[in-house]
Amino acid sequence: MNLVNDGDLTIAKIAPLIQKKKLSPVELANAMLARIERLQPVLNAFITVTSRLARSQARQAEKEILKGHYRGPLHGIPISVKDLYYTAGIRTTGGSKILQDFIPRENAAVIDRLFGAGCVLLGKNNLHEFAYGVTNQNPHFGPTPNPWDLKRIPGGSSGGSAVAVLSSGGSRPRADRSGGSAPARRAPRASRGALPRGP
Repeated sequence: MNLVNDGDLTIAKIAPLIQKKKLSPVELANAMLARIERLQPVLNAFITVTSRLARSQARQAEKEILKGHYRGPLHGIPISVKDLYYTAGIRTTGGSKILQDFIPRENAAVIDRLFGAGCVLLGKNNLHEFAYGVTNQNPHFGPTPNPWDLKRIPGGSSGGSAVAVLSSGGSRPRADRSGGSAPARRAPRASRGALPRGP
């Protein structure tokens, strides 16, 4: 089943198929990783791609689901997170050169919750340095262009997360409410045509 090229790729569409064992988390993760590999040179939506971890988590999710241990609607769902959140053993740069080699020892609370729900981490999304700006023109890890028009910006500070959604490189990236990312701000919405959802 080829859902990766579906322009309306949503958790609401994927989760029931995974629960009913009609869609393999492993096949889905591999398809998403292949798409990221193809689009990353152009869109630069990721600072770090966690292919090995994603495949391991997808295999674990599939084993659990096949044994009847379905954790809920996020189980087996591929995600990406803004490279601002601590991820144990995976570098967390904040989009800054001074943190380019920083590897946290622990996860942010939201990451623990996502992993506890059975999510599959595809990677860490590009962002405006320290989430402090609205263009996503990162001087250290490169800019992330708007996928609808590569000469334009995607907005920020969660531009990489937005581009990952629009290019199906992470069905539900986790952004934040800092800088230009707050849903109340108009820059990200106007520049990329993706409406953020907040709690």
